[in-house]
Amino acid sequence: MIAPAILILGLTLAATQKPAQVQKAMHAVEWTDPAGDVKPHNTSSGEVPGLDVVKLALASDGTKLTITATLKGPMSGDFASDVVDVYLDTDNNPKTGYATFWSNKPGFELLAKLAACVRYEDGGSACSGALKGAKVKGYYATATLDRFTTDGVNPEKVIGAFDAPGVPFQGAVLSASLSYKDLGVKPGQAIRIVARETDGPSDETADFPEVILTLK
Repeated sequence: MIAPAILILGLTLAATQKPAQVQKAMHAVEWTDPAGDVKPHNTSSGEVPGLDVVKLALASDGTKLTITATLKGPMSGDFASDVVDVYLDTDNNPKTGYATFWSNKPGFELLAKLAACVRYEDGGSACSGALKGAKVKGYYATATLDRFTTDGVNPEKVIGAFDAPGVPFQGAVLSASLSYKDLGVKPGQAIRIVARETDGPSDETADFPEVILTLK
C-alpha cells in the first residue's frame, strides 16, 4: 500500500480512508511509500527480489522532467528491472487518451518508465533481466518513453532503453530525465500524472496519489 502521506513542496498532506482527491503541485512533487510491498520476479534461476521503492520524486526545471526513486536499500545483484511507471496526461483531460493498465484510470497519452540497469564487465548491459554468468561492473538509470497509439494497446516507442541516456548511480537513489521536447510539453503547462511502483501489487494499491503538476 502507498504511504498515507504526500509531500508537495515541503507540505505534508494527511490522507484519509475516503477516496483521495487529485492533488495539485507546482514544479515538483514527492511521495513516500512503505517498504516491503513488492513482488519478486520469477526467473529460470528462481525468484529475484523486486525493487522496493520507498520514495519517489518528480521535478521540473523548465526544460526537463526528472524522475528520482529511492530504493529500500542499495542496488545489488545482477538483475535489471523497471522501478516506476509514470503515466502522463499531457493535455490534462481524462476524456482523451488511454487508461492505466492496473487501475484503469483514463486519459493518458504517454507512459514513462524509470529503470535500474546493470552494466557488466564483459561489456554487456541490461535494463530488464540479467546476463547469466556475467560479473557486474556497475549500475545506471534510464528513463524510457512510450506514446499510446490509437488502439491504446500497443504503444509506440519515443525513447527506448538503448536510446535513453544512462545515468550512473551507486547506492539506493537513481534518477533520469525526459526533455520537454520529447514529452511535447511547455513551461508552465499543467499535466496530470499517475505513477506506480512497478514491482508493487497487481492492482491500484501500487499507484501513488494522482497529481496535477504545473511544470516550471
